[in-house]
Amino acid sequence: MTHSYPRHRGFTLVELLVVIAIIGVLIALLLPAVQQAREAARRMSCQNKMKQLALAMHNYHDTFGSFASGGISDLSTQASNFCSKTVGSGGLGFSQAPWTVLILPFIEEGPRYDAFDLGAGIISIQDIAAHGNANAANRTEWFRNNDKYQCPSDPYSNEATRTNNYYGVQGGETPFCTNSGGNRFWNKDGMIYHNSGTKFRDATDGSSNVFLLGETNYQPTLESNTSDPQYSTWASSDWPRDYGIPSQVASASLPINSQDPPVPGGGHVFDVASRTFGSYHPGGCQFAMADASVHFFAETMDLTTYRTLAKRSDGLPVGGFGSN
Repeated sequence: MTHSYPRHRGFTLVELLVVIAIIGVLIALLLPAVQQAREAARRMSCQNKMKQLALAMHNYHDTFGSFASGGISDLSTQASNFCSKTVGSGGLGFSQAPWTVLILPFIEEGPRYDAFDLGAGIISIQDIAAHGNANAANRTEWFRNNDKYQCPSDPYSNEATRTNNYYGVQGGETPFCTNSGGNRFWNKDGMIYHNSGTKFRDATDGSSNVFLLGETNYQPTLESNTSDPQYSTWASSDWPRDYGIPSQVASASLPINSQDPPVPGGGHVFDVASRTFGSYHPGGCQFAMADASVHFFAETMDLTTYRTLAKRSDGLPVGGFGSN
Protein backbone atom coordinates (compact mmCIF):
# COMPACT_ATOMS: atom_id res chain seq x y z
CA MET A 1 0.00 0.00 0.00
CA THR A 2 1.43 3.32 -1.07
CA HIS A 3 1.11 6.41 1.14
CA SER A 4 1.60 9.96 -0.11
CA TYR A 5 2.69 12.70 2.28
CA PRO A 6 2.40 16.46 1.70
CA ARG A 7 5.64 18.11 0.80
CA HIS A 8 6.60 21.29 2.69
CA ARG A 9 8.97 23.63 0.91
CA GLY A 10 10.79 26.35 2.89
CA PHE A 11 12.90 29.35 1.92
CA THR A 12 16.50 28.78 1.17
CA LEU A 13 19.06 31.08 2.73
CA VAL A 14 19.77 32.68 -0.64
CA GLU A 15 16.10 33.44 -1.23
CA LEU A 16 15.79 34.99 2.23
CA LEU A 17 18.81 37.20 1.65
CA VAL A 18 17.43 38.33 -1.70
CA VAL A 19 14.09 39.30 -0.13
CA ILE A 20 15.87 41.23 2.64
CA ALA A 21 18.00 43.02 0.06
CA ILE A 22 14.94 43.99 -1.98
CA ILE A 23 13.18 45.33 1.13
CA GLY A 24 16.28 47.32 2.02
CA VAL A 25 16.42 48.89 -1.44
CA LEU A 26 12.72 49.80 -1.29
CA ILE A 27 13.18 51.44 2.13
CA ALA A 28 16.19 53.37 0.85
CA LEU A 29 14.13 54.63 -2.07
CA LEU A 30 11.17 55.51 0.14
CA LEU A 31 12.94 57.40 2.94
CA PRO A 32 13.97 60.45 0.85
CA ALA A 33 10.41 60.78 -0.41
CA VAL A 34 9.10 60.64 3.17
CA GLN A 35 11.64 63.24 4.27
CA GLN A 36 10.72 65.51 1.38
CA ALA A 37 7.04 65.16 2.23
CA ARG A 38 7.74 66.06 5.85
CA GLU A 39 9.80 69.10 4.83
CA ALA A 40 7.03 70.19 2.47
CA ALA A 41 4.59 70.01 5.38
CA ARG A 42 6.97 71.96 7.64
CA ARG A 43 7.45 74.59 4.96
CA MET A 44 3.67 74.97 4.57
CA SER A 45 3.33 75.32 8.34
CA CYS A 46 6.07 77.97 8.33
CA GLN A 47 4.33 79.77 5.47
CA ASN A 48 1.08 79.80 7.42
CA LYS A 49 2.82 81.23 10.49
CA MET A 50 4.32 84.03 8.41
CA LYS A 51 0.91 84.69 6.86
CA GLN A 52 -0.66 85.04 10.29
CA LEU A 53 2.08 87.41 11.45
CA ALA A 54 1.69 89.55 8.33
CA LEU A 55 -2.08 89.68 8.82
CA ALA A 56 -1.48 90.65 12.45
CA MET A 57 0.63 93.52 11.14
CA HIS A 58 -2.30 94.54 8.92
CA ASN A 59 -4.69 94.45 11.88
CA TYR A 60 -2.22 96.50 13.91
CA HIS A 61 -2.14 99.02 11.06
CA ASP A 62 -5.94 99.16 10.98
CA THR A 63 -6.00 99.85 14.72
CA PHE A 64 -3.09 102.27 15.14
CA GLY A 65 -2.66 103.71 11.66
CA SER A 66 0.80 102.28 10.98
CA PHE A 67 2.74 99.03 11.04
CA ALA A 68 4.30 98.03 14.35
CA SER A 69 7.71 99.52 14.95
CA GLY A 70 10.77 97.31 14.66
CA GLY A 71 11.75 98.53 18.11
CA ILE A 72 10.80 101.52 20.21
CA SER A 73 13.17 103.79 22.10
CA ASP A 74 13.53 107.47 22.90
CA LEU A 75 16.57 107.66 20.67
CA SER A 76 15.92 109.60 17.49
CA THR A 77 16.71 108.12 14.10
CA GLN A 78 19.99 110.01 13.84
CA ALA A 79 23.15 108.03 13.22
CA SER A 80 24.91 109.67 16.14
CA ASN A 81 22.27 108.42 18.53
CA PHE A 82 22.24 104.68 18.01
CA CYS A 83 24.80 103.64 15.40
CA SER A 84 27.62 104.87 17.59
CA LYS A 85 26.52 103.04 20.72
CA THR A 86 28.77 100.37 22.14
CA VAL A 87 28.78 98.28 25.29
CA GLY A 88 28.43 100.40 28.37
CA SER A 89 28.07 103.69 26.49
CA GLY A 90 24.76 104.69 28.01
CA GLY A 91 22.32 104.28 30.85
CA LEU A 92 19.09 102.38 31.23
CA GLY A 93 15.56 103.45 30.49
CA PHE A 94 15.59 103.91 26.74
CA SER A 95 14.39 100.85 24.83
CA GLN A 96 11.06 99.10 24.87
CA ALA A 97 9.12 96.45 22.99
CA PRO A 98 9.75 95.45 19.35
CA TRP A 99 7.13 94.40 16.81
CA THR A 100 7.11 90.83 18.13
CA VAL A 101 5.56 92.06 21.36
CA LEU A 102 3.43 94.87 19.93
CA ILE A 103 1.40 92.52 17.71
CA LEU A 104 0.70 89.91 20.40
CA PRO A 105 -2.96 90.99 20.81
CA PHE A 106 -3.46 90.40 17.08
CA ILE A 107 -2.20 86.79 17.14
CA GLU A 108 -4.55 85.76 19.96
CA GLU A 109 -1.93 86.46 22.62
CA GLY A 110 -3.71 89.32 24.39
CA PRO A 111 -3.18 87.98 27.93
CA ARG A 112 0.51 87.59 27.21
CA TYR A 113 0.73 91.15 25.95
CA ASP A 114 -1.02 92.35 29.11
CA ALA A 115 1.56 90.49 31.19
CA PHE A 116 4.30 92.82 29.95
CA ASP A 117 4.88 96.04 31.86
CA LEU A 118 5.87 98.23 28.93
CA GLY A 119 5.78 101.41 30.96
CA ALA A 120 8.15 100.24 33.66
CA GLY A 121 11.72 101.35 34.00
CA ILE A 122 13.39 99.47 31.20
CA ILE A 123 15.61 96.61 32.19
CA SER A 124 18.93 95.86 30.58
CA ILE A 125 19.99 92.45 29.31
CA GLN A 126 22.48 92.18 32.14
CA ASP A 127 19.87 92.99 34.79
CA ILE A 128 17.41 90.42 33.47
CA ALA A 129 20.12 87.77 33.38
CA ALA A 130 21.68 88.49 36.74
CA HIS A 131 18.91 89.77 38.97
CA GLY A 132 15.74 87.85 39.71
CA ASN A 133 14.02 90.98 40.98
CA ALA A 134 14.82 93.14 37.93
CA ASN A 135 11.27 93.39 36.60
CA ALA A 136 9.20 90.40 37.57
CA ALA A 137 6.58 90.65 34.80
CA ASN A 138 8.96 91.29 31.93
CA ARG A 139 11.54 88.84 33.20
CA THR A 140 8.94 86.05 33.38
CA GLU A 141 7.77 86.74 29.85
CA TRP A 142 11.37 87.00 28.67
CA PHE A 143 11.96 83.35 29.47
CA ARG A 144 8.70 82.01 28.03
CA ASN A 145 8.64 80.36 24.63
CA ASN A 146 6.30 81.33 21.78
CA ASP A 147 6.18 78.86 18.89
CA LYS A 148 4.21 81.31 16.72
CA TYR A 149 7.57 82.92 15.97
CA GLN A 150 9.38 79.66 15.25
CA CYS A 151 9.82 77.75 12.01
CA PRO A 152 9.26 73.99 12.39
CA SER A 153 12.16 73.29 10.02
CA ASP A 154 14.65 74.90 12.40
CA PRO A 155 16.03 72.01 14.49
CA TYR A 156 17.15 74.43 17.23
CA SER A 157 13.88 76.34 17.49
CA ASN A 158 12.21 74.92 20.58
CA GLU A 159 11.50 75.45 24.24
CA ALA A 160 15.18 75.26 25.15
CA THR A 161 16.42 77.91 22.74
CA ARG A 162 13.41 80.28 22.51
CA THR A 163 14.65 81.70 19.24
CA ASN A 164 12.75 83.88 16.79
CA ASN A 165 12.82 82.78 13.14
CA TYR A 166 10.95 85.78 11.73
CA TYR A 167 12.52 89.23 11.50
CA GLY A 168 11.19 92.49 10.19
CA VAL A 169 12.87 93.70 6.99
CA GLN A 170 14.47 97.04 7.77
CA GLY A 171 15.82 97.78 4.32
CA GLY A 172 18.14 96.85 1.50
CA GLU A 173 21.77 97.05 0.52
CA THR A 174 22.96 100.49 1.64
CA PRO A 175 22.61 101.01 5.39
CA PHE A 176 21.49 104.27 6.91
CA CYS A 177 24.40 103.86 9.31
CA THR A 178 26.59 101.12 10.73
CA ASN A 179 28.67 100.41 13.79
CA SER A 180 31.17 97.81 14.97
CA GLY A 181 33.54 98.42 12.09
CA GLY A 182 30.73 99.05 9.62
CA ASN A 183 29.33 95.53 9.92
CA ARG A 184 26.16 95.99 11.98
CA PHE A 185 23.53 97.39 9.66
CA TRP A 186 20.81 99.90 10.50
CA ASN A 187 18.40 100.64 7.66
CA LYS A 188 15.27 102.75 7.53
CA ASP A 189 14.25 102.35 3.87
CA GLY A 190 12.28 99.16 4.56
CA MET A 191 8.95 98.57 6.27
CA ILE A 192 10.04 97.66 9.82
CA TYR A 193 13.01 99.30 11.52
CA HIS A 194 14.05 101.04 14.71
CA ASN A 195 11.40 103.61 15.71
CA SER A 196 9.55 103.02 12.43
CA GLY A 197 5.94 103.97 11.89
CA THR A 198 5.44 103.14 8.23
CA LYS A 199 2.05 103.01 6.59
CA PHE A 200 0.67 101.30 3.50
CA ARG A 201 0.98 104.56 1.63
CA ASP A 202 4.75 104.54 2.24
CA ALA A 203 5.15 101.39 0.12
CA THR A 204 5.03 103.32 -3.12
CA ASP A 205 6.64 100.41 -4.98
CA GLY A 206 3.43 98.48 -4.30
CA SER A 207 2.65 96.35 -1.29
CA SER A 208 3.10 93.17 -3.34
CA ASN A 209 6.64 94.24 -4.26
CA VAL A 210 8.02 95.05 -0.82
CA PHE A 211 9.25 92.68 1.90
CA LEU A 212 7.60 92.96 5.29
CA LEU A 213 8.93 89.93 7.22
CA GLY A 214 11.62 87.40 6.39
CA GLU A 215 12.88 84.11 7.73
CA THR A 216 16.14 83.96 9.62
CA ASN A 217 18.29 81.26 11.14
CA TYR A 218 21.07 83.70 12.02
CA GLN A 219 20.28 84.47 15.63
CA PRO A 220 23.37 85.86 17.38
CA THR A 221 23.29 83.15 20.04
CA LEU A 222 21.39 80.01 20.94
CA GLU A 223 22.07 80.07 24.66
CA SER A 224 19.08 78.91 26.67
CA ASN A 225 19.28 81.75 29.16
CA THR A 226 21.32 84.78 30.25
CA SER A 227 21.88 87.27 27.43
CA ASP A 228 20.05 86.11 24.34
CA PRO A 229 18.39 89.16 22.70
CA GLN A 230 16.53 87.08 20.15
CA TYR A 231 13.87 85.52 22.33
CA SER A 232 10.60 85.58 20.45
CA THR A 233 8.89 87.59 23.18
CA TRP A 234 11.70 90.06 23.77
CA ALA A 235 10.73 93.34 25.37
CA SER A 236 12.18 96.02 27.63
CA SER A 237 15.81 95.61 26.69
CA ASP A 238 18.75 97.89 26.18
CA TRP A 239 20.06 96.39 22.95
CA PRO A 240 19.50 99.36 20.62
CA ARG A 241 20.51 101.83 23.33
CA ASP A 242 23.66 100.46 24.91
CA TYR A 243 24.89 97.99 22.34
CA GLY A 244 23.98 99.43 18.97
CA ILE A 245 22.45 96.15 17.82
CA PRO A 246 19.24 95.98 15.75
CA SER A 247 16.90 93.47 17.36
CA GLN A 248 14.15 91.44 15.64
CA VAL A 249 14.96 93.13 12.31
CA ALA A 250 17.57 92.61 9.60
CA SER A 251 18.62 94.11 6.28
CA ALA A 252 18.57 92.29 2.95
CA SER A 253 22.24 92.86 2.26
CA LEU A 254 24.08 89.54 2.16
CA PRO A 255 22.56 86.86 -0.13
CA ILE A 256 20.00 84.43 1.24
CA ASN A 257 21.58 81.49 3.11
CA SER A 258 25.03 82.89 2.32
CA GLN A 259 26.35 82.15 5.81
CA ASP A 260 26.60 78.80 7.54
CA PRO A 261 23.72 78.22 9.98
CA PRO A 262 24.53 78.35 13.69
CA VAL A 263 25.11 75.29 15.84
CA PRO A 264 23.71 74.44 19.30
CA GLY A 265 25.24 76.54 22.05
CA GLY A 266 26.90 78.78 19.48
CA GLY A 267 25.49 81.31 17.11
CA HIS A 268 26.43 84.15 14.85
CA VAL A 269 27.97 87.47 15.56
CA PHE A 270 25.69 90.45 15.30
CA ASP A 271 26.91 91.64 11.91
CA VAL A 272 25.62 88.44 10.30
CA ALA A 273 22.29 88.59 12.13
CA SER A 274 21.65 92.23 11.19
CA ARG A 275 22.13 91.83 7.43
CA THR A 276 21.33 88.25 6.43
CA PHE A 277 18.14 86.25 5.93
CA GLY A 278 17.99 82.47 5.59
CA SER A 279 16.26 79.27 6.63
CA TYR A 280 16.57 75.52 6.96
CA HIS A 281 14.33 75.04 3.93
CA PRO A 282 16.47 73.71 1.08
CA GLY A 283 17.42 76.32 -1.50
CA GLY A 284 16.13 79.56 -0.01
CA CYS A 285 13.76 81.13 2.49
CA GLN A 286 10.30 82.66 2.68
CA PHE A 287 9.28 86.30 2.88
CA ALA A 288 5.94 87.87 3.73
CA MET A 289 5.24 90.84 1.50
CA ALA A 290 3.55 94.03 2.65
CA ASP A 291 0.28 92.76 1.13
CA ALA A 292 0.52 89.70 3.46
CA SER A 293 1.26 87.23 0.65
CA VAL A 294 4.07 84.79 1.40
CA HIS A 295 6.56 83.62 -1.22
CA PHE A 296 9.61 81.40 -1.30
CA PHE A 297 12.72 83.09 -2.67
CA ALA A 298 15.61 81.06 -4.03
CA GLU A 299 19.07 81.69 -2.65
CA THR A 300 20.27 81.97 -6.25
CA MET A 301 17.98 84.90 -7.10
CA ASP A 302 19.49 88.07 -8.52
CA LEU A 303 21.07 90.01 -5.65
CA THR A 304 20.04 93.42 -6.98
CA THR A 305 16.42 92.33 -7.29
CA TYR A 306 16.54 90.85 -3.79
CA ARG A 307 17.82 94.10 -2.29
CA THR A 308 15.30 96.13 -4.28
CA LEU A 309 12.42 94.16 -2.78
CA ALA A 310 13.58 95.16 0.70
CA LYS A 311 13.12 98.87 -0.08
CA ARG A 312 9.65 100.32 0.15
CA SER A 313 10.00 103.24 -2.28
CA ASP A 314 13.03 103.07 -4.54
CA GLY A 315 10.86 103.28 -7.67
CA LEU A 316 12.48 100.29 -9.35
CA PRO A 317 10.23 97.74 -11.14
CA VAL A 318 10.57 94.16 -10.01
CA GLY A 319 7.78 92.40 -11.91
CA GLY A 320 8.29 88.64 -11.89
CA PHE A 321 10.79 88.73 -9.06
CA GLY A 322 11.59 85.04 -9.23
CA SER A 323 9.95 83.59 -6.14
CA ASN A 324 8.41 80.12 -5.95
